[in-house]
Amino acid sequence: MHTDDSGCGSTRSFYTTSRARHSRTHHLSQPQLTSKLSSARVTTMASTTSSLVAVLVLVTVAAPAWATRCPQSDKQALLRVKQSLGNPATLSTWSPASADCCAWDHVRCDEAGRVNNVFIDGADDVHGQIPSAVAGLTALMSLSLFRLPGLSGSIPACLTALSNLQFLTISHTNVSGAIPDSLARIHTLDSVDLSSNQLTGGIPNSFSDLPNLRSLDLRRNQLTGQIPAGLVQGQFRSLILSYNQLTGPIPRDDAQDEINTVDLSHNRLTGDASFLFAAGRPIGKVDLSWNDLEFDLSKLQFPPELSYLDLSHNRIRGTVPRSLAALSTLQKLDLSYNHLCGPLPRLHGVIRHGCKPYEHNQCLGGAPLGECHRLVR
Repeated sequence: MHTDDSGCGSTRSFYTTSRARHSRTHHLSQPQLTSKLSSARVTTMASTTSSLVAVLVLVTVAAPAWATRCPQSDKQALLRVKQSLGNPATLSTWSPASADCCAWDHVRCDEAGRVNNVFIDGADDVHGQIPSAVAGLTALMSLSLFRLPGLSGSIPACLTALSNLQFLTISHTNVSGAIPDSLARIHTLDSVDLSSNQLTGGIPNSFSDLPNLRSLDLRRNQLTGQIPAGLVQGQFRSLILSYNQLTGPIPRDDAQDEINTVDLSHNRLTGDASFLFAAGRPIGKVDLSWNDLEFDLSKLQFPPELSYLDLSHNRIRGTVPRSLAALSTLQKLDLSYNHLCGPLPRLHGVIRHGCKPYEHNQCLGGAPLGECHRLVR
């Protein structure tokens, strides 16, 4: 058998076989010939169809996984974000040459292949403002910009385009300006952390209207004004507003809620905060230290789940309540630098914390709180 160099098989063999078939066909009658040709055409068409189906199946199976992930709109939005941040080496995997952006660092995608999580943290080579291109990631559920000292400017109002956003973190940056009231339009928000920035102005009243907000952390900024009415409400699990310049009373809320953490320390708050300790509240941590709060501590009934209580550096009066002794889970206690009077209850649950939590109390009109050291000997 002769085989040519082109790899197309044996030309001579094909020619010989064809002549033999033609010779046999020459002796057939016209009806037989017509029938045989029709049958041949059907066989050929069936074979061709089968081949095409096989090719399509092969192509489908062999198609890369990224073909169904990371739509072009998400990829282009991420590339614009990178460019706006100065093309940092931290985002080196964000490349036009890489088709699947779901495989890039600092990015996660949902089951449908849409980008739903962007987290950039601890990067000194990130510079610029929060890119408006982030708004193009319309499936985003979580955005975290953490420990980025080169990040500055204000919080862009265009973040409201992220209608699926649940978790927003812009923390430990040099972002400044006011907290945009427009953030309250993102009704899906569950957690907002804008701590340790350079934010100024007041807390938007509209934050009280966010139906799903469970955690709000605005600590270590330069916020002023009063805490909006309704912000200390039943829907919150954690409210942290410490280290600001907030003034006025804490908005009263007598709801039997699920709030667990309240930290309003290091502000200039005034008035009565005893309502925070209403019976039935599963509150675990209360830090109201370094304010100008005034109320009577004597008859308070503390929640049994309380594990952290710091009321130091205020103007709290009265006596140390006996209910304090029942707090078996209390790990941190500080009532120092107030106007509390004696006597100190002779109960293990009170004296087991030592004397430091009761020091520097200037009693106004009663027995001084000065016998602690004798009790704990």
